[in-house]
Amino acid sequence: MVGFGDQVSVGIDIGASALRGVALRQRGGHFEVLAAAESIRTPNHPVPTLLDVERLIQALQRQGFNPKSAVIAAPSDRLANAIVELPPRSSGAPIDVLAGAELNKNVPGELEVFVWDLPPGRHAKANEYLAIGFPHAAANELMSPFLQAGLTIEAIEPEMTALQRVTGANGRLVLDAGMRGLRIYAYDGSNALFFRHIELANEAVDSDRVRTSVTGTIDYVADRFPTLEEASVIVLGNPGQADRVSTMLKHEYDTSIVRDLRTELEFPEWLRDSGIGPRWEPAIGLAARPAAVGVAA
Repeated sequence: MVGFGDQVSVGIDIGASALRGVALRQRGGHFEVLAAAESIRTPNHPVPTLLDVERLIQALQRQGFNPKSAVIAAPSDRLANAIVELPPRSSGAPIDVLAGAELNKNVPGELEVFVWDLPPGRHAKANEYLAIGFPHAAANELMSPFLQAGLTIEAIEPEMTALQRVTGANGRLVLDAGMRGLRIYAYDGSNALFFRHIELANEAVDSDRVRTSVTGTIDYVADRFPTLEEASVIVLGNPGQADRVSTMLKHEYDTSIVRDLRTELEFPEWLRDSGIGPRWEPAIGLAARPAAVGVAA
């Protein structure tokens, strides 16, 4: 039974081939898993279908949890992102508006925008910011099947902020390997520093092109942000894809790779052997979202 003062939330990660939903009860910094389920997505649909969402809800209900609301993930390949040079915040300039205008140069339409201030570093221009944007039209399309299924959508959140929440507090590079894309994130504590989505385009995740893109990105990030020179490297995602990415990184760099689940969770007895591992981290991060934060669509 959920007691007074408990925070219960559901995070739904939208992968290319599956939905993963996790219900968490939070008491302070402590997380207890109430339910966790995965359902296969209908192929060749840009967003989940109503049937996909209903399957996931029914799987959670079979575990005794009836979701009423959720935080869902914004597909990384639909996010606009850029590092932009803008006036300092102390100038009073509308930084979020200006960042949105920069993103609109490549992505038309209204955007939900969030901006992080970037620290100074080697070769960095003054007053650089990391900006991400999610089109309102894409958000409405994504929400539609969840709303039809009777869920209230509390927020649409990028995987980047979900993983920032649950991958540690040090400088870290996080690579999330899927079947259709590879995402690279960089963090320093609670600050998001960098995001890149690499489309696989039917290539192997360790093909020459992808390897060059990954190593070039890592070299750029390490040079741009000196605090990341000794960063932890965390590899998440599809187990087979993550294995290949880890092998590639070990070959290219003299570094250790973290592959285990980074979030401490308590499971009910019947879920302890469920196989919940690192690929569930985005859904866990979404469910761990505080009640009031700034990143939402």
